[in-house]
Amino acid sequence: MKKWIGLSLGALLFTLPAAQSFAGSFSITENSIRLSYSDGSPETVGLKGINKVLRTVGVRVSTIPLPEEALPLLKASHSRAVTEDEVADLLSYFELTREDLLAEVEAAGRKPTVENGGSLITSEPGVAPYPKVYDMRAMDADTRVWAQNKFGPLHINHSKEGVGIDEVMTIVSGGPWVWFFELPGDITGKLTFGYVGLDGAAWRVSYPGIRPHGGFLDSEFGLVIAYAHGPEEFIIHFDDKNLAGSKLVGTNPWIDQSGTTPKLLD
Repeated sequence: MKKWIGLSLGALLFTLPAAQSFAGSFSITENSIRLSYSDGSPETVGLKGINKVLRTVGVRVSTIPLPEEALPLLKASHSRAVTEDEVADLLSYFELTREDLLAEVEAAGRKPTVENGGSLITSEPGVAPYPKVYDMRAMDADTRVWAQNKFGPLHINHSKEGVGIDEVMTIVSGGPWVWFFELPGDITGKLTFGYVGLDGAAWRVSYPGIRPHGGFLDSEFGLVIAYAHGPEEFIIHFDDKNLAGSKLVGTNPWIDQSGTTPKLLD
């Protein structure tokens, strides 16, 4: 499990050194991202429409170019787990500064949970801190089930004092990927991100950790650069009595957990 957790530091505005170059034209298209609704409403397809819906809960999706320097590692991640040294390289290629993180919060229509963004290193007790890298090739079958059971049900993240974290996930390889967000009207939205190839762009999603959300990690391979900031420590909560006042925390109608292996539902 250690290999899929990065330990070193690493927008509306995404800045990189001037010498950094990017991969070719974006292959991500409008129909490669969709938002499905647990009440059976018609899907929303495409970034513009999806962001209009997600903004009501402080969430925003964007795309960013893949830096040329990262491509060899991204290609390698298709067939093997990345090493600890390579994790450090990935966090460098996709680094987000304090200014970048604050720009992500603002672009999603939120205010940072802690003034000026708080601590850029935060963690659950006993768990490696953010920023980190989630590497699907580093997960054996048992770890995948563990991750699906942990992150799949809707949950909220906040400190003992009730201060939430701000989260930014950049999907740089593989897929498809699925995140979940509670939407107005006690609806669970299933956000499906299309495959990220070497000739395309990365997906980026910014969201408030204190609002109910989840994720389902079942891609054959792929990498996510994960950032969170705010309080120095937080706890993941699945309680039906929660600071978000949500009836949906601890549940997810899109996942069948009746068997030994969780199943994602259409």
